Parts: sequence; structure tokens; C-alpha cells
Amino acid sequence: MLSLFNNKSLLDEDATQWLFDAYAWALGNFGSDFFHEETILVTPTSRHFPCRVNSRESMAASVFEQVAGYAGMQNWPFRLVEPGPDFVPVSPSSITFNGAPRGPAASLSLDGEVKDLTITYTPEQTRDPSVLAALFSLNLAAHLGRATDEPPPGDEELRGHATDLLAIFMGFGLFLANNAVMVRSGCSGCGRSVQSMGFLSEDEMTYGLALFCVLKEIPNQEALPHLKRPLRPLFKKAVKEISANRAGVGRLLAIDRPIKSIPDVS
Repeated sequence: MLSLFNNKSLLDEDATQWLFDAYAWALGNFGSDFFHEETILVTPTSRHFPCRVNSRESMAASVFEQVAGYAGMQNWPFRLVEPGPDFVPVSPSSITFNGAPRGPAASLSLDGEVKDLTITYTPEQTRDPSVLAALFSLNLAAHLGRATDEPPPGDEELRGHATDLLAIFMGFGLFLANNAVMVRSGCSGCGRSVQSMGFLSEDEMTYGLALFCVLKEIPNQEALPHLKRPLRPLFKKAVKEISANRAGVGRLLAIDRPIKSIPDVS
């Protein structure tokens, strides 16, 4: 009986299969070459976010610059905005890639009258750079995920889940897993509120992070010190489970379709 419990999968079969399928979608559409050669595990440390700032505007700008660089989207025409009450975001009708979608060689143009892609933040978000980095990575992932005609596994119904996975795929799994569930203190006597950052559960984000580390051959000791303590046992078990899935991991490692261009997208 004990062996039966020990062999139980960490997630249900559908969730695990979706995560593997979503990684296949990401590798096939957004450059397995960039993933394997350039993508790093970004950590919430001064090593990856070294700048000192003295205002919320400079905080947002500094964090966003670093996030965009690690995501390989530094050449995308983004505009960072702290929106006012009358702000209305405008999206381009389509995006045309003239070269690779990510990395220093990335080149793209926006059709129509829109000249840039707007990324927003609020003053409250600048109080926690880790939360800010997670939110920025999700914003970038949302734009990147739309830059292909192939829908994510589960189609549009799971678009939000795919956006979470893409942020992990781009190297920000520690930020998403650590902030998947955010507890906010209210006023005196108001208690606390619990908010979810994304669509994937905390366990699913941690599993996605473990899959990232297995594919990138990142040792546990490089990730564990930066992961919330309650998630560390799950992460270690996930790495062990994923590593034992030779067929699933082999399928992902066999994907070698680096993208050179992407047709117009809306």
C-alpha cells in the first residue's frame, strides 16, 4: 500500500499532459534554439536585478528593462505606462516579424496606426519588485503567445494558462510560483484577502518550473534557495517524476524548429 501512495503522480494526468503539450507548443513556435542557448533561470536577486532606484517610475522602468532582456524581447516596441483613469489601451491590427521573434536579432513592425505595445503597471505593484517582474513577464508572454497562428493546447479556452506557461518557459518560473498565491492584509479588523496571480495553480506553476529546469539541465540547488519553502518538496518531487518520464522529456528535447519569421497576426 505504501508503494502505491509513493508512486502517485503529483498532478492529475490531464494537467501533467497539458504542461508537456504546452512546452511542445512553446518550443515549436517560439524558438527551441533561443530556449536552449539563451534562456536562463531568472532569480529574484541583485545578480539579475542589480539596479538601485529612487522612484516608482524608475523602479518600473528598471525591472521592465531587465525582464524584457531576459525574455529576449528587448527589441519589441514596448511603451511602459502608469495609466490614469481615462486610459484606454490600443492594440495593433497585426504584427509582422522581419526576423527572429526573440533575441538581439529580433525585428518586427506593427501594422496600422499603432506604433508600440503598451505595458501598464500600478503604484501598488512597484512596492514588490518580485511581483512586478512576474506581472511584466506575464504581459510579455501574452504578446508573444499571440504571435503565432497555432493556438495553444486547449485552444482559446486555455489561453490564460498558456500565457502563464510561456512566462515560465521564458525563465520566470520562480517569480510565478512564488507569487501564484498572494495574501494581502486589509484594514484593521478587515482580515486578509487571497489573490491568484495567474490561471495555473501554484502546484502547476511549480511543476512547470521543474520541467523548465529538467529541460535546461539546471541543478536543484540553483532553484531551491529562491523558491518558497512550502514549494520546495513539491519541486524536488516534480523534478524526480519528470526525469523519470524519459519519453515525455525526449519528445520535448527532440523539438528543433527555430523560428525565422512569423506571418502577420492580430
